[in-house]
Amino acid sequence: MRNLFSRRRLIGATATLLVLGIAALVYAAWTATGGGSGYAKAGNAQALTTTDVSASTTASLYPGADGNVLIKINNPNPYPVRVTAVSGNGTITASGGSGTCTTTGVTFTDQSSLTLDVAASTATQFTLTGAAHMSNSSDNGCQGAVFTIPVSLTGASNAS
Repeated sequence: MRNLFSRRRLIGATATLLVLGIAALVYAAWTATGGGSGYAKAGNAQALTTTDVSASTTASLYPGADGNVLIKINNPNPYPVRVTAVSGNGTITASGGSGTCTTTGVTFTDQSSLTLDVAASTATQFTLTGAAHMSNSSDNGCQGAVFTIPVSLTGASNAS
């Protein structure tokens, strides 16, 4: 019985050594580690612009009233942008009125805290409710005119 026990021990020890030997041979393959640098480059943001939407503007201005401003924002960037502010940026001009419209009497109320999302490489149209005002000083010839309101846009990338 003792001989059988010794034989089993010898077989177990041999099997263990054999497994360890095979594992050592497998691990004996060359291994290597190291370090270095990877590289990425950021592109340059392109300016947002507006597109003429005068043909689809509806009449909402008259002396003493606020009116809507229609704006179409073009985003040429390859990523989405959120516009957070639209500010007046120049002299408001008129075209197509019933006569001379030198004094437009139109002002633009700067818009802030906006969330105007424009997808990558697209243009999206928005209505800024009540953003224009026409005073009583506007010329009589401004009736039926379309007013061009120069603006500055403030925004940032809106990618997650």
